[in-house]
Amino acid sequence: MSRDTDTDDRRGENGTDTPTPEEKFDAATTEIARGESAVSQSPVIKTASRTVTPFVVAFGVYVTLFGTSLPGGAFQGGIIMGSAVVLIGLAFGFEPTQEWLDARALGGLFLVGAALFGGVAIGGVVYGGALLELYVFPLSVENMVKLVEVAIAALVAGVVIGLVIWLAAGVSGGKKA
Repeated sequence: MSRDTDTDDRRGENGTDTPTPEEKFDAATTEIARGESAVSQSPVIKTASRTVTPFVVAFGVYVTLFGTSLPGGAFQGGIIMGSAVVLIGLAFGFEPTQEWLDARALGGLFLVGAALFGGVAIGGVVYGGALLELYVFPLSVENMVKLVEVAIAALVAGVVIGLVIWLAAGVSGGKKA
């Protein structure tokens, strides 16, 4: 009896028609990273993510800016804003999302956050105070704290986006692993 080539292609490394758990996992992660899973093909999921994402980002901005006087803050706001991009990655696939996101924009997010935080930190010394002393600036302390929180939120959002999107899609010298 001869098998047709379709059946041979589906055979696992163990010589049986049933793939090993490792083969199933590898196939599933490759399928999800390419955006080919059944969930990411659903128009309902794609539409829902398109609809919800702006509200998630707006809520992240709110939590970041009002975290000085209400529950929340830079870390929570950055996580919320970064999760909006992760939601897009889950809905449309991580590789298409990685292609859509410019690596320079993610690097810019890191640089803006670090430069803003560093500028506020060193600015205290320039104005005659200590490192990160906010009382010496011409703006109110609350506004300076908000500026620091925006910087931290940018860094946190960049880390979340970078870790989830780039690790899920795979990175190997600018090409997928």
